[in-house]
Amino acid sequence: MLVIGFAAVSGGLSPRLIALGYRPISVSDPPAAAARLSRESEPVHAAIVPSDAPFLTPGSLWRLARANGPSSLRVLALGPREDDGHAERLRRAGVRFTLWEPYADRQLRFAINRTLHDDAHGQSRLHARASTDLVARIRLGAREKAGLIYSLSPFGCYVETDRPCVPDSFVSLHLPLPNGGMELPARVLYANVPGDFARANLPRGMAVGFVDPSVGTRVAIARYVAERLGDIGLRADGDPAVTRGQMARVWSRVRAMIAPSAPARMPS
Repeated sequence: MLVIGFAAVSGGLSPRLIALGYRPISVSDPPAAAARLSRESEPVHAAIVPSDAPFLTPGSLWRLARANGPSSLRVLALGPREDDGHAERLRRAGVRFTLWEPYADRQLRFAINRTLHDDAHGQSRLHARASTDLVARIRLGAREKAGLIYSLSPFGCYVETDRPCVPDSFVSLHLPLPNGGMELPARVLYANVPGDFARANLPRGMAVGFVDPSVGTRVAIARYVAERLGDIGLRADGDPAVTRGQMARVWSRVRAMIAPSAPARMPS
């Protein structure tokens, strides 16, 4: 991915990205980025820019995207939020996702994965998801362990843990939402373990799908997800920010997905 306009990148963002498993290509500004894109033999799908970069003028990044040829280029802005209109100014420049300071490495990984995902060439995501700081309890029979909920949606989550369960096993997951904990039956969809990573861009752990979650459960999780996206500043889609209207759309999707007989969905 392109890393555009960060000062002293050799001692800043690039090592952080390398530690998370990404390959950064550091350049000074959009013209240098366009020149680098013309020399790259492999497609570049994402770029990261400082949220306060002076080159973020209306349309500036759309021109860079055109220089990328047939490959789409999705842009993530990182940094401080100046005012309520900042996200809209970034959108006009061509930024699709934002992550405001302060943020942890796990939130940065989540934001980059969202930016890299292309609905046109991958699994379409029908529901919003967010990174969290929730610590869940997972029970498998008489055994219990803790796990950090890396990402959460109304239909499942990814649990960061050094001891993931075997795929296709059924577990009970206690999810400590701020407005009240809930106990959810879930099925392990896949596990990420050393030497057998299903998705190398995810931390060690496992993806679980909730088994027949009720509409009340889905709505409660959807509310938390929308509020969480707003708290960390990461936009859920192409809108300038997470808004009441977007939250209403999330709830509408949740209510429309009442299908008790449907199989558990793959979280991402």
